[in-house]
Amino acid sequence: MAGPRQVVDGPGFTPLPYGLWDAAEHPAWDGPHWQNGITWQDRCPVTGGTVYDECIAVTGTGGAPAPQVSMSSNTVQTNRGATAFTVYAEFDCSPIGQDPTDKAQVALARVESSLVEAAFWTGVSGAAAGPTPQTTVWPHLAANALLVDPQNITLQFAASPLVTGGVDAATALGSLEGALASCYGNNRGVVHVPRSVLPSLAAAKQLDYRTETDPRSGNATGKALYTRAGNRLVVGGGYPGTSPSGTAPAAGTSWIYATGAVFAQRSEVNAFAMPGILDRAENTMRWTAQRTYLVGYECCLYGALVKIGTPFA
Repeated sequence: MAGPRQVVDGPGFTPLPYGLWDAAEHPAWDGPHWQNGITWQDRCPVTGGTVYDECIAVTGTGGAPAPQVSMSSNTVQTNRGATAFTVYAEFDCSPIGQDPTDKAQVALARVESSLVEAAFWTGVSGAAAGPTPQTTVWPHLAANALLVDPQNITLQFAASPLVTGGVDAATALGSLEGALASCYGNNRGVVHVPRSVLPSLAAAKQLDYRTETDPRSGNATGKALYTRAGNRLVVGGGYPGTSPSGTAPAAGTSWIYATGAVFAQRSEVNAFAMPGILDRAENTMRWTAQRTYLVGYECCLYGALVKIGTPFA
């Protein structure tokens, strides 16, 4: 009779690149208080901001026009806010001969990026995804209403849908980047797409692969995806492609979004055993690993419905 099977480790876990966390800036905030939510001030550019000085202008024939000396505000300041949310992994683990804390962190690492991306797209956190999901994550992408809290802090913009009929990837991306240029000036924005849209953008030759470098050390930090115009591209495995109203797109289409710069913060992993949850038949105990996240973006939120596939009609 054959002996018992050997217990071995499974294959390693390699996360895919180009996700939300990789594309976000990670500010150094003091202490853990950001987990209660944050506020900040957006200062977003608007049209206008040049003046004419008759003393240095070259006017040609016909005389100089009257000098323009008055200035008007060309930056809009908005008080913004963001809320934190927690993602978790729950599993059964033998307490004998293993390090449950290490196992918990590995389990969370396999799911957390997709959970964070889904929460940032839909506004629904894992804890609220029950029979009647509740929106608890602000700001998020798929939103069709402005939300301002009682302190006059803007928690959510309504996404402006630029293309709703389902167009090819290049046209949809062009509409988003044109709107970003108007809203965000000559600053680098972020385009958010589900993985199902990436082949269409690649077929349309709209992608640019670059090696990122640390601005302080100059060391390479990995590959990143950009549009040809230079906006960062997030390819989210947790992005469901839903509309600003939250509805699923028709087959062969997906919504994509564009925002200003994205920033994100996260806590350390907290792993703990669930008291009293012991499976005596299997001799395992229920463990949970969790981490708190907060994600925000600047100034702009646009959406477009893209047709997936190539060639296009």
